[in-house]
Amino acid sequence: MQSYELLYIIPATFTDDELGGVESNIKGLLEKYGASSIETKRLGKFRLTYPIKKVRYGHYILVNLMAEPTSVIKLDEALRISKEVLRHLILRTDEAGGGKFNLVQFQEVDVEAAAAGRMRAKETEAVKEKVQTTADTDIKSGVAALETGSDEKAKDEVSLTNALSAEELDRKLDAVLQQDPKA
Repeated sequence: MQSYELLYIIPATFTDDELGGVESNIKGLLEKYGASSIETKRLGKFRLTYPIKKVRYGHYILVNLMAEPTSVIKLDEALRISKEVLRHLILRTDEAGGGKFNLVQFQEVDVEAAAAGRMRAKETEAVKEKVQTTADTDIKSGVAALETGSDEKAKDEVSLTNALSAEELDRKLDAVLQQDPKA
């Protein structure tokens, strides 16, 4: 006999009283197929990542059991056709990680907002590069004019470009990004 872990999900449409009945039915299936239950843990009620058979919440139950590999195959088939179990998974205990698990409540992600955030980041980088390129060009032309000593306007451009702080640059970038692209 080998040690296995069975994790199954019961729909949250069952009340707590009915939940005990479902657990005893699953325990009966285990005994029917020659498996012996060592420990049963109710892990809690969690929101499913996606609806299964129009059910959004489920009770997660973990069972440690001892069974023969042939009886596990039969048990898997019986659980698959069971109306009381939404999903199940049977693993050898050594494959399952030795009882270390961490269930995390599902959190929805707004994909459109995330995509808009990525687009804004890309636009910001593009505008920063454009501003930096323009500033570099202005500085080079201003330095060249200064070296020749011929242009008073070039001196002003170089001093203004060097005086532009990071905060001012960010404000200008935000103003440019908030403008309507169709305008």
